Amino acid sequence: MNDILPPPPADSYHSFLDYKVVERDEGFVRLEMTGLNHHRNRGDYIHGGVLMSLMDIAGIMAGGRASGETRKTVTVNLTCNFLSTAMGETVHAEGRIIRKGRSMFFSDVRVVDSESGKIYSSGQGAYKYL
Repeated sequence: MNDILPPPPADSYHSFLDYKVVERDEGFVRLEMTGLNHHRNRGDYIHGGVLMSLMDIAGIMAGGRASGETRKTVTVNLTCNFLSTAMGETVHAEGRIIRKGRSMFFSDVRVVDSESGKIYSSGQGAYKYL
């Protein structure tokens, strides 16, 4: 799935999402996911819960795992604005650190269409190191 963490168990939520890390740098990460049938709702677009999950994972990875850290974190708050229906086949979730302290960090996150760059959702996350 990615080269930052060991592969998740086959029955995990991360395996269900089936994303991969396609870019990482200090304080930044980009994930890629193909919208499969089990990711879509009855309207045939990627479910908002899937978009929020990708945003959350990208926000967490930007804060630590993108730079090689392995500290466990939990989400304190995640805001999300759905800007458009995610009809595309492949999406990118991007997380970028906006502030990092000793015990918490904050990320800007968004999900975009990988071909057009159209923004499907955007938000901010607050995360606490354990």
